[in-house]
Amino acid sequence: GNVVAALSERAVGRGRAHIPYRDSKLTRLLEDSLGGNCKTTLIANVSPAARAFAESLSTLKFATRAKTVRNTPMVNAGDEVDQQALLRQYEHQLAVLRAELATRSQHLSDSKRLLELEELHRRAEADRLQGLRALGER
Repeated sequence: GNVVAALSERAVGRGRAHIPYRDSKLTRLLEDSLGGNCKTTLIANVSPAARAFAESLSTLKFATRAKTVRNTPMVNAGDEVDQQALLRQYEHQLAVLRAELATRSQHLSDSKRLLELEELHRRAEADRLQGLRALGER
């Protein structure tokens, strides 16, 4: 209430020098949206029920005051540069991860081949022992 009132007064030229954003946690969180560098949409929910008339009227008055608040959002000039640097950083990180994946895949295929060779060796040893037993029984 106080922040929107102060911002709406500022918009019509009667502005206060100080906007009390710190009066509530909500207005502190919404500081950029309420009076900063953001495009903001307000949705006022009202009820047609007679028992909610006072609350609906209060909501409409608040929405009317909030409607007069004017922000002038501007694109931050440094964002594009930051995005380019971030993109380069991500591309580098992606290349490093791809190289690591290729190395691990190679290691995994080498390990798989080693296990296959060990299994063939075990089978060959078992066949040799079976053959020796068969020869010993003759």
